[in-house]
Amino acid sequence: MSDKVSIISSRQNPKVKAIFALSERKTREETRLFRFDGVKLCAEAILCGLDIEGIYLRESSAGRVRERLRAELDTLSEDKIIYLSDAVFDKISEEKSPEGIITVAKHIDKFRKIGKIEKEDIFKEESLLLLESLRDPGNLGTVIRSAAALGVKKIVMSSDCADIYNPKTIRAAMGGLFRMDIVRIERELMADYIAELRAAGRRVFAAALDERALCLGDFEVLRGDCFVIGNEGHGLSAEVISACDSSVIIPMQAGTESLNAASASVILMWEIYKANKDNYRGV
Repeated sequence: MSDKVSIISSRQNPKVKAIFALSERKTREETRLFRFDGVKLCAEAILCGLDIEGIYLRESSAGRVRERLRAELDTLSEDKIIYLSDAVFDKISEEKSPEGIITVAKHIDKFRKIGKIEKEDIFKEESLLLLESLRDPGNLGTVIRSAAALGVKKIVMSSDCADIYNPKTIRAAMGGLFRMDIVRIERELMADYIAELRAAGRRVFAAALDERALCLGDFEVLRGDCFVIGNEGHGLSAEVISACDSSVIIPMQAGTESLNAASASVILMWEIYKANKDNYRGV
């Protein structure tokens, strides 16, 4: 690092205060910016073409970080790379063992909010997962990461799900967030969205235990089938369950606790992946 590089050493610096403020959802929504820590996430964000607002490096580890991200940082203008003193960086880092880099990016183009369901939002063949009231950001991030790995092209989530820009969501998603097409709709529209999917010829199954529930493995999951995952504690609303073709349960050993939302979603998405065998390549 050149001796001529300016180092921000005041916590009252406007840039430092702006980064710190992005820990609040209200600020993220007002500024349409979000932040995340770590070398790997920064590399993924640049690779996926996110609009980078700024990259903040810890003074003592800036040389090592720049070496690891040489190719990625070469694609950015140098004025977007800002250096912070160790004390200032450590104050605003959200990592217990910070790697020495914080990235600030603009909201992702692939994440859309819709208040009205249009016919073009319903794709007959596109693999998708629906989420209603999934409130835990870690669970949401895990679902997004698994969806990206298992070939799900779109996630449709109700407006009361956790914030995708929550640092815990971003950390758990591990870069999957930057590639996933995500649509957020008002919660009261979820049943209507399911109805439109069914009208387009797709089957929709609620992950819920009720009198109509089918046991996973007792029926064939077909290309185009969709699953709906509900709230961690309360499950799916009655309206959403009623809107689906049927409910589905995952067979488990007697006496075991039910799976959490993230774990259940992985099993269901694996069934979707197998139904779309053209995408299957193994690991």
